[in-house]
Amino acid sequence: MSVFKYIIVILFFMNAFQCKSQMTISEIDFDKVTQKKVRNFLMEEENSGIELLMDIEPTMQTNSDTEGYRTHSKEYFLKDSLVKIWQHYIDTNPGDSWDGRKVSFGMLFYKKENKIIYRNDHISPLDTGQVIFLNLKLMGGIANIAAVFEFITIDEVKRIIEFSYVDGNVTRGKQRMEFVETAKGYTRILHTSFYKSSSSFRDRVLYPFFHDKVSNEFHRNMKKLYFSQHSN
Repeated sequence: MSVFKYIIVILFFMNAFQCKSQMTISEIDFDKVTQKKVRNFLMEEENSGIELLMDIEPTMQTNSDTEGYRTHSKEYFLKDSLVKIWQHYIDTNPGDSWDGRKVSFGMLFYKKENKIIYRNDHISPLDTGQVIFLNLKLMGGIANIAAVFEFITIDEVKRIIEFSYVDGNVTRGKQRMEFVETAKGYTRILHTSFYKSSSSFRDRVLYPFFHDKVSNEFHRNMKKLYFSQHSN
């Protein structure tokens, strides 16, 4: 066998071994994923030909052009320093931060470690390549939908967190949280969503309404967790 053919064979088996070792959707313990809509999303991904969890892709990247996307923004304020609040958002376990009446944590897949995090597991800090599977309860539970994001930006210098809707969601786009110090030394969080779907009515009317309810609960929960940890 020539050296060239030998190298090709070695690369083939290395690639085959890598693919085999990567987590597949069929390996998920669905008994630990309690939300039906999240389970359905994963099964639909598998039925569409997505076998590896690694192949679930975000619809936008950090520097993706946002032209053609609708924009919706809201501000949140927390009365403590930028450094402390930023670190709180980075260090809080997603199972705790996404835990409320309107949004609940299904599971998380960490691409860099090829690892699944279930409801009662812990992972910290927040990092790019983490794909989070959530259930959104709308209209008091009359409707439930799965929302799946991949964290694409953790900018420690500019204090920016971005997470993108992945392929398979009804919505395409990303959300950005920018952390800024106020004149009084507190923290302002500008939460902006860049989004679009196939429905103009949904984008104009429904998305902003339900987005505010979900983001309000998320930031309210983060505030509650922060001050419960710093009450002394």
